Amino acid sequence: MPGVFHLSLCLSPMKKDVVIVGGGMAGASAAFFLSRRMSVALVEREATLGHHSSGRTAAQYTLGISADTMRRMAAASKPFLERPPVDFPGGPLLAPRGCLTVARSGQVSGLERIREQIESVGARARITDAGETMALFPALRAEGVVAGLHEPGAMDLDVAALLEGYVNGAKARGAVFASGEAVLSIERRAGTWHVRTASRTVEAPVLVNAAGAWADQVAVLAGETPLGLTPLRRTAFNFVAEGSASPDAWPFVSNLDYRWYIRPEAGRMLGSLCDAVPAEPGEVRARDEDVKQAIAHIERDTAFRVTQVQSQWAGLRTFAADRNPVVGARAARRDFIGWPGRAVAESLLPRRWRRRLPRRSSATSCRPCTAS
Repeated sequence: MPGVFHLSLCLSPMKKDVVIVGGGMAGASAAFFLSRRMSVALVEREATLGHHSSGRTAAQYTLGISADTMRRMAAASKPFLERPPVDFPGGPLLAPRGCLTVARSGQVSGLERIREQIESVGARARITDAGETMALFPALRAEGVVAGLHEPGAMDLDVAALLEGYVNGAKARGAVFASGEAVLSIERRAGTWHVRTASRTVEAPVLVNAAGAWADQVAVLAGETPLGLTPLRRTAFNFVAEGSASPDAWPFVSNLDYRWYIRPEAGRMLGSLCDAVPAEPGEVRARDEDVKQAIAHIERDTAFRVTQVQSQWAGLRTFAADRNPVVGARAARRDFIGWPGRAVAESLLPRRWRRRLPRRSSATSCRPCTAS
């Protein structure tokens, strides 16, 4: 990705106002916003930014989110996503799609609950009868449809453009992105964090922990108490199906039981088992049996016959116990900011703790840095 730097070996430390650990959507967004007023360095263990969850998302903007704080943050992010500020490089981020949740007999009260959640943040959603639900997504099997919930304001989100805009916008203000740099140690000495990789040490008075599934490991490395975050594996795949003529304009669809979802794409579909299996931080891959199970669910509830799986993958979605974001500093440690991230829509850095951080200092970095 343009704007990603590999740090060359340098004996003198790089001095910044803020050091960010983690180069997914949370870390990149932190770099973008904080670089407006401070000098920033970001350290990412993988060779590319957004390698894990941020690069493997279904890329849907929806307010049908059960966790209250997450839903409010997603709603607050929409103006930015619709009309990015002038210092954000790139083009449009959202495209119309809509979202449809399908209910069987006895499940309509569940649709009402989701409708109330969406409307609680000022968005629109409405219950559709069986006929309208089938009209919105004609491949559904009629025997499994009693009603639906349609969220017309749900959108497709260009995740790659969002991540690249954050990175390039921060880079334009002098932020340094160090990819392929695993953090080996973190120490706090004389009011300054010392974050050491194999190539160098970055020094800063403020550390932002944006390490996603690795956030608890980073906290321990820094001598802080872990939060008990749980990485959960989710499986997804692209497929071609019979009976999918002209589906490009159909909405994102899932059943209320959340056993599968489908997002139509140009000439193919994206499907998922909607699984949430606890996993250790690391590289995760889709299991063939999970893909087969998802296909069985999709073929049971729709007229699709999956004829070809073009690609399959898995990603980690990291949660606190209440499924809400973990954001900000602890009372006893105002210079250690938790921002592990969970969803693309929450990547707009909360203003409350952003305003509390110090203004840009005269800190400078050592000179040798090479762009990849």
